[in-house]
Amino acid sequence: MSDTKEKKLWLGASWYPEMWGADQWRADVERMAEVGFNLMRCFEFAWHRLEPSPGRYEFDWAIEVLDLMHEHGIACMVGTPTAAPPAWLTSAHPEVLGTSALGKRKGNGKRKHYNHHSRVYREHARRITEEFVHRFGQHPALHSWQIDNEMSGFDYDEETRAAFHDWLAKRFTTVDRMNSTWGLDFSSQAYEAFSQVPLVVSNVGSIAMPERHHPSLILAIAEFQNEAWTRFIEEQVQIIRAKSDRPISTNMTGLVGAMDWFSHNQCLDRVGASIYADLKHYHYNVPRLDRMRSEKEAPFWLLETAPNWSGGGPIWNIHQCEQGVEAMTWMNVLSGAEMCLYWQWRSHWAGQEMQHGTCVDACGQWRPGKSAWRRLGRAFSEHGAWLSENPPLPSPLALVMSNRASWAFNIDPIEDDNHYESVWRDHYHASLRDQHIHRDVIGDGADISPYGILLMPQIPMVPEERVEELKAWVEAGGRLLLGPLTGYRTTDFTAHIDRPHGSLEALMGARMVAQAPTRDIEDRVRLEYADGRSGKVKLWNDAFELEGGAAIASYNGGWCDGHVAIVDHRLGKGRVITLGTKVEVSDYLSLVSLLMEEIGIEPLARGDAGVLVIPRGKKDEGVSGYGVVNYTREKKRITLPQSGRDRFTGRRVGADLELEPLEVLLIES
Repeated sequence: MSDTKEKKLWLGASWYPEMWGADQWRADVERMAEVGFNLMRCFEFAWHRLEPSPGRYEFDWAIEVLDLMHEHGIACMVGTPTAAPPAWLTSAHPEVLGTSALGKRKGNGKRKHYNHHSRVYREHARRITEEFVHRFGQHPALHSWQIDNEMSGFDYDEETRAAFHDWLAKRFTTVDRMNSTWGLDFSSQAYEAFSQVPLVVSNVGSIAMPERHHPSLILAIAEFQNEAWTRFIEEQVQIIRAKSDRPISTNMTGLVGAMDWFSHNQCLDRVGASIYADLKHYHYNVPRLDRMRSEKEAPFWLLETAPNWSGGGPIWNIHQCEQGVEAMTWMNVLSGAEMCLYWQWRSHWAGQEMQHGTCVDACGQWRPGKSAWRRLGRAFSEHGAWLSENPPLPSPLALVMSNRASWAFNIDPIEDDNHYESVWRDHYHASLRDQHIHRDVIGDGADISPYGILLMPQIPMVPEERVEELKAWVEAGGRLLLGPLTGYRTTDFTAHIDRPHGSLEALMGARMVAQAPTRDIEDRVRLEYADGRSGKVKLWNDAFELEGGAAIASYNGGWCDGHVAIVDHRLGKGRVITLGTKVEVSDYLSLVSLLMEEIGIEPLARGDAGVLVIPRGKKDEGVSGYGVVNYTREKKRITLPQSGRDRFTGRRVGADLELEPLEVLLIES
């Protein structure tokens, strides 16, 4: 059986042998081996072929495929097929189909057309998963498991509605407690029974503003839908783990949105993702890589990216050239991935996405990119052991990201352009990325003990137990940069009624005494810093009265004129800086740099933006090398802390580097 503990990298693609006659399989597998592919993902959409009618299983052809792959030294990731329920199931049990918020049921013929709350569907999902483990679990080609495929979506049918009412009853016990907690006397929204509570649109995580219903209800629906997704994943994971020791993953999509992958990934052995940003937007990949690298100690898996272009509709020229394919692949691997799988191996000869980029076309001819895949295959083989022995080093600085923050700002956006994912990515993360400040990206419930600095911008809901953790962490020496717009809501998305930021204000060393929007008056409001500098305000103003803290900056003009805007609070051995407004990137960076200097952190490099720098080594021994990727079409210059040898070319390189467009270096110290 394929040993996932081998010190190697895995390169391959998704393959759908069910679309091809057995006479085509050997030629396909031989082509895979020709370019150095050693792992293929199979069967995640093959439910009908493997169970053509209820309880009648036909696995012999699939075993033949695995035998052929094993013969050629190629391992297999087996995907459970629950993303594509067969017509016999949806016809016999239409209640398993998903239902939109408008009450329209989905039909057969697409993917992900099921209701993840459906008890009938989950029973069929358990049965086919059990059969998969029984048939594939001991095959020598088996490398790993994938659960479903790109799971997403909320459901609104009657079974889901009843499940939501049960969920509310378990959470609140009595309807009066729910009414009181959510303040439902407002606009006569109080209920006499849980069964009266509507299952309204919870379009959280998207740019579009959802139905303006009660925010606590919208948030609760998102939490309920996500808890059901976690159970759906857990059910398959438990079945697999009972009979297989192979690692389990799945492919999340996007950075942050309606699916709470921080919770879902806790069930899994590896963080996995589909990533399809094009070359003009490779910088969008960086926060995703930071997040996946930081989420688990085990290497993460890139389970889907285009081998050249994408084509689920209009053609999307993802990588543009072979150098782009290599640069994007190395961005993942040098950041901590041990696997890269392209979607897909061979073009479908029928059905959706026939125009999608592939490794070979429907006739079996090579598509553009063969030389790049071959080079990657050789490099993966040559450098996989070193990269495994020298994983990415963690950062002492963490930037916090939150699904619930995304939901909150979708429900109550404050301003039209305050889309959480965009602001978090393009303002807070990009400010660190472009200055080569090494950073981990963690969820709002992650362990904070390994870090010396925490950055928590725009996290509206900070649970009471988290406040206590932060207090102890700061007192022990942690540095915390709070805000703006952090901690001003309860976990039920209501306002605090004792202090505007609740118990978090004890960390701030200040009490909020006024707040106001800045829209239409930003040009008339300034920040006046204690050191004499002046800066702009954006988005929102929270104004403070000091209670043990000191003023870093105050407002000049506007509704909050004269009040403190940025608070500095020494607490125990640590320090808390609180932002009452969104400041310019340069001012944000100056505050981050202040905290970095206090605990002796330096940027990884100096120089141009557009270059990914990842330190690699052993935790106890420090840096043994750097992965460096210029992910742009322009030349870039950076300076590393030291010189070394590029493992790819064998040449010595100085600390001062001039990088060609899309150039990749693996520098060993």
